[in-house]
Amino acid sequence: MSTHIILVRHGETAWNREQVYRGTYDIPLNENGRKQAGLASRALAKQQIDAAYTSPLSRATDTAAIVLKPHGVQAIPHDGFFDFDYGEWTGLAEDEVARRWPDEHRQWISTPHDIVIPGGDSLSVVFERAFGAMEEIVAQHPRKTVVLFAHRVVNKLLVLGVQGLGLDKFPDIIQGNACINRFERMDSGYIAHSLNDISHLRNEDVSLLETDF
Repeated sequence: MSTHIILVRHGETAWNREQVYRGTYDIPLNENGRKQAGLASRALAKQQIDAAYTSPLSRATDTAAIVLKPHGVQAIPHDGFFDFDYGEWTGLAEDEVARRWPDEHRQWISTPHDIVIPGGDSLSVVFERAFGAMEEIVAQHPRKTVVLFAHRVVNKLLVLGVQGLGLDKFPDIIQGNACINRFERMDSGYIAHSLNDISHLRNEDVSLLETDF
């Protein structure tokens, strides 16, 4: 028995481009992000999709609606995939955070698994929530294909869990906007078939950020 999981990061927002911490703030897709979602939809157009779940934030739900339109499938909002809470950093640009919280910012960049963001989340708490949600969904859809729509931090944590890696490897994982990941949940555990696939965004009328911020 196996369940196929397709994990998609939402398309670009203005705050991705401006390197502003988003977290729980409901910033919408920008025009480039909507185009990215459309290209992800084209990439998955021939894919059998049996069910879909999404973070409740609009940048994820709107990405899901665009991607799933050819399939007639509606994504179910699931709080398990809600974004990481950046607390006091929410709405601030990265350079301002680095100036106001220099020690914490250095730790977030180098050893993020060891820090609780001021007023916000820790990676361990969000990992337990998100990975538990994915396992719950897998159990509900045996031998099916399910698409999940979430965020940079959530996606990176799910990738770590699928590969059996510790949270200390968080800085080594990349998740670009509108990237596609493919996993298979076997009885013995997960197999990662592809990670951070952005090939569908190449040579098209969209721009790509140099980082996965």
